[in-house]
Amino acid sequence: MFKRIVYDNWTQIVPIISFWLTFGVFLAITLRALFYKKDYIRHMGNLPLDESPRETNSKK
Repeated sequence: MFKRIVYDNWTQIVPIISFWLTFGVFLAITLRALFYKKDYIRHMGNLPLDESPRETNSKK
């Protein structure tokens, strides 16, 4: 009964599925980055350079 099942074509489907999953993740990340607000992008861009008093823990 199970001798009629053919497993030959699964090797052709796996690369297609993995390509579309990778492309979907890349597309989601790209779209999320494109729809960020300009204020948020500017804030995150200046964050490493921000020297606010509460973040500095230097005791002299």
